[in-house]
Amino acid sequence: MYVSYQNMSNSAPTPVPGLRAGPPGLHRGSKAYLLVLVGALLPYLPCLGYGFVYDDDVVIQGNPAILSWRFVPSYFVKPLGAFYTGLRSAHYYRPMVFLWLRINDFLFGLHPWGWHLTNILLHAAASLLVLLILRKYFPAGAWAAFGAVIFAVHPAHIETVAWVSGCTDSLMAVGVLGAFYLWLTALESPSLSRHLGSLACFAVALLTKETAIVLPVMIFTQALIGIPGDDVSGEKGLRRFLYAMRQAIPYVLLDALYLAARFLVFRGVPRPSTWISGSEALLTVPSLLVFYLRHLAWPFHFSVLYDFPVVPHAGGGAFWAPLILLAAIMAACWFWFLRSKDQRIMMAALWFLLPLAPVLNIGFFHRDDFVQDRYLYLPVLAVSILLAMAGESLSRAGSRQNAALAVSVALMLALGIATMAQIQPWQNNLSLYTNAVRVAPHNAKARNNLASEYSNAGRYQEASELLSALLQDEPNQWLPNYNYGYVNYRLGNLPVAKEYLSRAIRIDPSEPDQFIYLGTTYFKEGQLLPAEELVRHAIALKPDGVGYHIVLGVIKMRQGDLMGARTAMLEELKYHPNSEAAQAQLQAISAQLQK
Repeated sequence: MYVSYQNMSNSAPTPVPGLRAGPPGLHRGSKAYLLVLVGALLPYLPCLGYGFVYDDDVVIQGNPAILSWRFVPSYFVKPLGAFYTGLRSAHYYRPMVFLWLRINDFLFGLHPWGWHLTNILLHAAASLLVLLILRKYFPAGAWAAFGAVIFAVHPAHIETVAWVSGCTDSLMAVGVLGAFYLWLTALESPSLSRHLGSLACFAVALLTKETAIVLPVMIFTQALIGIPGDDVSGEKGLRRFLYAMRQAIPYVLLDALYLAARFLVFRGVPRPSTWISGSEALLTVPSLLVFYLRHLAWPFHFSVLYDFPVVPHAGGGAFWAPLILLAAIMAACWFWFLRSKDQRIMMAALWFLLPLAPVLNIGFFHRDDFVQDRYLYLPVLAVSILLAMAGESLSRAGSRQNAALAVSVALMLALGIATMAQIQPWQNNLSLYTNAVRVAPHNAKARNNLASEYSNAGRYQEASELLSALLQDEPNQWLPNYNYGYVNYRLGNLPVAKEYLSRAIRIDPSEPDQFIYLGTTYFKEGQLLPAEELVRHAIALKPDGVGYHIVLGVIKMRQGDLMGARTAMLEELKYHPNSEAAQAQLQAISAQLQK
């Protein structure tokens, strides 16, 4: 879809006001590209030795939909939740993410180094696109390069780059930044291929993550205000507004098509969850924005999870303090803009606010998991613009050029070192959740996940202590009750195991594993009938559960029913033909039957 701007005399297209000539060729600016690549790649090289963490086990390791190309068409007609049993309520439609996962699985299988490599390369691609865009904003290419390096090394990207499943944000950013850059170049030198390329990039971004939907606002604003320092050629007022509208319309139409596709896939409009009211979500927005501003300005103490209280009413400091701080920041930016008339300030504000806008309604997320550093992937561009402006301003005074250079180099190095130091928790789940509990000691999800890792490592007593404290704060959550029952089963505290596994079943009776462990607990106490009843219920919920029929067979053996035990082992082998445990039990049963 080609859009051009014609002057009143219908002569050749007028150069778009507010745009500078394109960046120099690669042969003239290769040092800048190399510097940005080093900034994007070097801090994350240790990740090549890291494993799969967090929910990579579900998204990648346990995801059969990425194992074959025949699943690709289904990516475009199903929501994300349709592929994961534990995410049925997820309000996401992200076919390009699944396609990206399929490509990585085809190339690397379950070797995590390859997945980490492509994640790092995605970040490098996004950083280079930032360089290209900043060269439109800064006539001195050095400050464009500085801003792009700041984007590349900023620690706010750690979650996106160091976590394999974090690829969603960097993949979306490559689409958004590519679309924006191609649109800018198409306006300088009108080209149908560039316009179509821009729209194609935007379509990829939309099908990657919902945040991309804000790009038309960015394009409209950029077209309306131009880039500082250029002659607007008298095009103001209504004509300029209509011109900006024409530039944004093709992207708005793509937004409409995307929303229509989502509506069809979800068969309606997904609704927020009910754990928080709409007023509470709205009142929490100021503190959310301050949280993200703080992480951009002081990029330390990052975690996969955070303690973040919801603001229940407008009567206290939890609402008014961040609101007043935001008002002061906005007033300072507006005063700066009025004095300098520098439109880059407005663009920086938009690069911060617009990508965050879709994630400010926390009702769409889980209670302990609605603030994430990965949401800052695109907003870091605002920091890049503002710091490059500061460096440019400082260097204008001849006596301060050396100082500007020294401060810039020091800042780039400091941020790069901070990133390298703070990626270490992402090595494995144990280090990831240990850091999460250190940073967010009251976050229920962080404590529960750390307890699970203790349990996986056989550290049942530590897991029990952590879960016991968690249950004092969250007595009615299903997962801590189930996990506490499980670890006490492992510790041999059978009465405690029975109590908490039974409580977990009362809270949510849909999970089959809890019936297996409760049945096994009864079995260890010699209560065979209730044990059999519980295990059969688990099998009814999940007939192909690994080991479920073996447990039933062992119970039948204790009851003296060898034929029933043999039938159970054969059922296990029907679902899991390579089960060595079932084969061994079947041989033992057959030997007893032959006596």
